[in-house]
Amino acid sequence: MIDCVKKICFDMIGEMVFSDTVLGVVETASPLSVRVSDKIILREGQMILSRNVSDFIFEITVNPMFPDDISNDDDFRKRKKYVVYNSLKKGEKVILAKADGGQIYFIIDRAV
Repeated sequence: MIDCVKKICFDMIGEMVFSDTVLGVVETASPLSVRVSDKIILREGQMILSRNVSDFIFEITVNPMFPDDISNDDDFRKRKKYVVYNSLKKGEKVILAKADGGQIYFIIDRAV
């Protein structure tokens, strides 16, 4: 009996699809919309963006007098912020991972 239940459970799990990858094309950049098929266009609330496809700020510490110096002398060191402009533009192709049920999509990266 237990072996029968195990087999049924394993068969059910084996048939389930937890996620799928799809390709899409950016229809509009602001607000972001992505076409994944002739009938499906994703809107902002349906997508999660990775850092690869969004603008972000990062901060580094530099020593302006000696850029290669990595000492701990904080008197000469400054923190600098840099912006990486990496947001999607109209017409770009993207790789998406579809969550089970297809309600939420995660944009992984651009397709080249």
